[in-house]
Amino acid sequence: MSLAEISIEVLSAGIWILAILVGLSMHLWHPGERLSHLPKYLRQARKLLAGALGAVTTFIAANIASGIYVVAHPGDPRWSDNAPLAAPSLSGTPMIGQHLQSLDSVMDDVVARINDVRDIQQAIPVALDFFAAAGWGFLVVIPLALFALATSYREKKWQKAEFARYKRTMEDLQQELDDVKRFVNYQG
Repeated sequence: MSLAEISIEVLSAGIWILAILVGLSMHLWHPGERLSHLPKYLRQARKLLAGALGAVTTFIAANIASGIYVVAHPGDPRWSDNAPLAAPSLSGTPMIGQHLQSLDSVMDDVVARINDVRDIQQAIPVALDFFAAAGWGFLVVIPLALFALATSYREKKWQKAEFARYKRTMEDLQQELDDVKRFVNYQG
């Protein structure tokens, strides 16, 4: 099945399905082993963020690609619903028809250009629908970015607290070592 055989509705639904599948796969197969030092809620937030960003970026890219495809193929009958115009032939006119043959080719060229403009006029709204959907996808990125910032802030706060705990533990162990040294009267 080629892209030329797919209707606009199926293409739009396919973009949604592709975005959902990519988001689910990125969520399910997010590498958790390199995040094993983080608490579970931060690991889950990271996995959720990876899935959501994967879905949104796929949605944006697929809609932009579809819009570009529509603009690149303006004469496609899926978005060109009117029949193309045809120039009347003047060469068949009685008595002066042979003198008007050169005018036929000029009129055919003008009508072909008018048909090209009509095709572009009919393709632009379809392409703009895809570009508008991509724009909505960009708007979804804003809350995801805020969620990523909040997750990053929580992660840094957790790492700072973890480092402070390690530092206190090291200080406590150093103090215990000093106590043991004094107890055994170590002169090292």
